[in-house]
Amino acid sequence: MKKLLFLIAAISLITATAFSQVSIKLPLAAGDTIKDGGTASKVLQVTTAPSGVVLHVVLTKISGTGAGTTVCQGSLDGVNYVTIGSSYTITNTATQSTVFYITAPVPQYLKILSTGSGTESVQQVVWYRAPKYQPTP
Repeated sequence: MKKLLFLIAAISLITATAFSQVSIKLPLAAGDTIKDGGTASKVLQVTTAPSGVVLHVVLTKISGTGAGTTVCQGSLDGVNYVTIGSSYTITNTATQSTVFYITAPVPQYLKILSTGSGTESVQQVVWYRAPKYQPTP
């Protein structure tokens, strides 16, 4: 019986570790499309202590002329955000993407904010990965 419990615990630990290493797509919702000079944003609340977070933003042009910027912002209270790193310029292509790397310590809230500047309809999709440790080479 003890061996069975140990085996179940070991499998649970391995499974939890494996799932923490996969990329997760944030669900699409109303407001995930940049329309003309408007904005679209996604907020990720970090509830663990990862060694860093990778945010992959995919922008797909639906219509019009794509233009504007995408930035990654961080916050400790979920209200007051500051930009982390450089902004990404949205161009007039069918699909484009960028990756933002945030190293520890990671803010509790991360926001991807895309702002249009023109007459466009561009859908924003965000993927993230928050590994608990970095593998050693």
